[in-house]
Amino acid sequence: MDTKRGIATMPAHEDPHDAWVTWANAYPTLRAVNLTCAELQDRTATFLLDDVPFPANPNGAVNGGIVALAADQVMGILAVRTAPTGSVPVTAVLSISFHAPALPPLTLTAEVVPGGRFVSTVEVVVRAADGTRCSTATGTMAVGSPKRRLGGEG
Repeated sequence: MDTKRGIATMPAHEDPHDAWVTWANAYPTLRAVNLTCAELQDRTATFLLDDVPFPANPNGAVNGGIVALAADQVMGILAVRTAPTGSVPVTAVLSISFHAPALPPLTLTAEVVPGGRFVSTVEVVVRAADGTRCSTATGTMAVGSPKRRLGGEG
């Protein structure tokens, strides 16, 4: 699983939305958790999680740790989409609330909350198969200089 290669193949910000969806669907960490990007706009995104690679809870729900992992991956992809070209945001704070069992398939919708120059806040709402809101996650993503995030000097 080569995430550096995944970042290296990231589209340019001016590329069409479908190029971003294609990139996200090929990104190694999304593929590892079986997340599918359905839509990736400038400040919003929709992802689907159906075939979860981890045993279900006794009630058939997706394990909360997997829900948090999926939400964090969605936050990262959307934060990269909205960050300055060449920078790679990293999760600084992740908060998640569980409201109801996460019965698959799950739909994760994300939105960037307007913020500062060096941080990005992304909210992810997770809905169960019947549309019930089962989780809400908020992430603060640290956005540094492109050179520092991609391993160069700066």
